[in-house]
Amino acid sequence: MSHQLGRLVSQILQRYFGEIVEKVGSDLFRYGCKSIGMIVKSTGLPRVKVVESLRTLLKFDLASFEASGVFVDYKLLPDNVLLLIRYPRYLLQMKTKYGKEAEIIVEELLQQAICTATMLLVTLANKQKDETEKNLSLVQLKDTFISLATAGYIQQAPVPELKEGSDVPSLVPVVTIVPDLDVRVLMQAMNNPTEITDKIYWKVNYDRFHQDFRDEIMIKAMTRRIDENAGEVMRLLLQEMYLSSSAWAEVSNPVALGELKEHAKRLTDKPLLMQHLEHYLKVMEENGAGFIRMTGDAGGGQYCVQAKRAAALLVENVLDHVVTERLGSKAARIFRLIRTKKYIEEEDIQKNAMLPNKLCKQLTYKLLEEHFISVQPMRKSQHVSGLQKGIYLYHVKFFEVVQLCRALCEAALHNVSASRAGAERRHARALDKQRRVRTIVHGMALRNEPQANIDDVLETLTPPEVALLQQVEKQLKQLSAAELELDRNLFILNWYLMYP
Repeated sequence: MSHQLGRLVSQILQRYFGEIVEKVGSDLFRYGCKSIGMIVKSTGLPRVKVVESLRTLLKFDLASFEASGVFVDYKLLPDNVLLLIRYPRYLLQMKTKYGKEAEIIVEELLQQAICTATMLLVTLANKQKDETEKNLSLVQLKDTFISLATAGYIQQAPVPELKEGSDVPSLVPVVTIVPDLDVRVLMQAMNNPTEITDKIYWKVNYDRFHQDFRDEIMIKAMTRRIDENAGEVMRLLLQEMYLSSSAWAEVSNPVALGELKEHAKRLTDKPLLMQHLEHYLKVMEENGAGFIRMTGDAGGGQYCVQAKRAAALLVENVLDHVVTERLGSKAARIFRLIRTKKYIEEEDIQKNAMLPNKLCKQLTYKLLEEHFISVQPMRKSQHVSGLQKGIYLYHVKFFEVVQLCRALCEAALHNVSASRAGAERRHARALDKQRRVRTIVHGMALRNEPQANIDDVLETLTPPEVALLQQVEKQLKQLSAAELELDRNLFILNWYLMYP
């Protein structure tokens, strides 16, 4: 694991859990598996603090443990730590697909890490009962919870199981069973929370959200390349893929044209799609960058989704963008040329890149210096004269360049996160005052107090403070947007790297 990843993990843990958890997490990242005694010795923290930090990391699935005899070794899960910055995308996905009820359920579950269904719904109902403008009922929350469990966005948490010959239990995944919740029992639990007997814990299923993100990227790519109807055909193919193939299969099982027509008939808002479905499939196969492929003629034609091929093409776009941002569009042209030609000599680069020889050499060597391209020395066959001339072939080691790009994304994420933390630290007093004023104003609005009283409270923020806060909020929004965009690129890179 890279040094950049360690800095980013440390920054994220510091932001969300504080200094002590960050110190324990960084120690685990640096040394790998360690016992509690070794962590206490290397960090210098009290044993109680170390145990509390490990409990927090385990609760949020940011660390794992393994028993070796009577000792227990703990290990940090860096990839899960990076998911913390993706929480806003999860909430937006829920609000878009299922509405505000799903958003607050997932938000509460993300904050608590694991919770029983009864306790979760009772907690949300008690929080929302005084906020009449949200107009949420216990029945709505219950129905939404069941819908999310059915769709796989939330799942049952692993249960502890004690293996024979070991005193330390291990967490065993269980099959999620959609609960049968009774509203009357939930109402009784609201009145007497101490009498809740539910023992089945639930957690967010991140993988299900990532499948949605993957599908959305592929659909948008097809829409931009062809049109909205092509994007809808891509959506239908992905839906059929889930029925017959594993969610992250490199190539899905074939889908017959007849099945696609049956689904297309139900789309009343897209009449052209049904009429020209076969034409769209043909265009998508020939000009859709290889996202789909025809595998047979049975049933009018059979088509499969090539997820690994799609990931590779999207990663190529990310790499081109990174090279453009770091070295310019002309360097990106040379990089694309070398990647397309597989192996190419320096003279051929100058001929095909349509750039001045001196500039072409400078950019090629710059790409070589930044490790975006590599060089392979070769030798020509020996001539009669006995002289040998060495030639050098430039090429792109794609997997290594993807790893390099991921490290660059992690470094950029760390810089953005550090800038955000610095801005919040410099203006902590003004931001804290703004939060207090907003809290007071919100409470006054709920009590229907006169507008004049609310204005008096708002005026406690002076005009210079308001101007400063507007500037800080704008900066923080820009940093948050940059963080989410970098996370999107990191998601595409990890999507490609998950395939062998």
